[in-house]
Amino acid sequence: MNKKKSHSSSKQNYHQRQTSVVKARKKLNALCDQVFHMSCDPAYDTQLWDYYMNITPSLILITYNTSYLQPMKTKLSKQSRGVGQFMSWLKENDVNVDGASIVGFTGYDLGLRAERDFLENELILEIPRKLIFSTQTAAPELESFQRDPLIQQMPQVALAIALLVEKYKENSKWKPYFDILPTSYNTVLYMNLLEMKELKGSLTLETALKQVRNITRQYTYFNRVFQNGNDAVSNLLRDFFSYDDYM
Repeated sequence: MNKKKSHSSSKQNYHQRQTSVVKARKKLNALCDQVFHMSCDPAYDTQLWDYYMNITPSLILITYNTSYLQPMKTKLSKQSRGVGQFMSWLKENDVNVDGASIVGFTGYDLGLRAERDFLENELILEIPRKLIFSTQTAAPELESFQRDPLIQQMPQVALAIALLVEKYKENSKWKPYFDILPTSYNTVLYMNLLEMKELKGSLTLETALKQVRNITRQYTYFNRVFQNGNDAVSNLLRDFFSYDDYM
């Protein structure tokens, strides 16, 4: 009797969870469509600060809904734990790392440290072409995505999608590389509203706002593509694609 009740309760919880996921997905897609249209609106070409103020609440909601949709999202190893595996991976792939190591520097992030004295102009690292991450060496799934206009016109966008494909597909050979990447960067995309306000009066504010607008437009565009597409890239990224990842 208890087993039947437990099974019934688990089934009910599962259906409730699925219903909540569907609602969150619909909400997320609606928010993305709203922000996409705002990002494409030429009226904001000369009103970039107004655009930023108008989309900020929506981006917060997008991040919230995305996190709700990804409770089982795979977490990357902490950098400190991944360094040893990364160094082993480099050696296994014919990278000459003798005399150098990767360490954490106080007040900074991971960096390269010389373990011996190097002569002037002496080679420190030798990396084979096969370990230079590019659309030629990674993410063959992009072949099914080549007709997308952004992929065709913007190589840096194709590279960003390739990174996400390799990050989320199973058994990617690039996993040791992803495990040591920072989780955030010192760029305008990671600034909050107060930090952006501090740029007012500077020459960098317009550039920063344009960058936010471009990345936001690209993210919301690809969210729509992945939700409706049936290609290898869409099928892989549909449930994982997020604003935090893309920026």
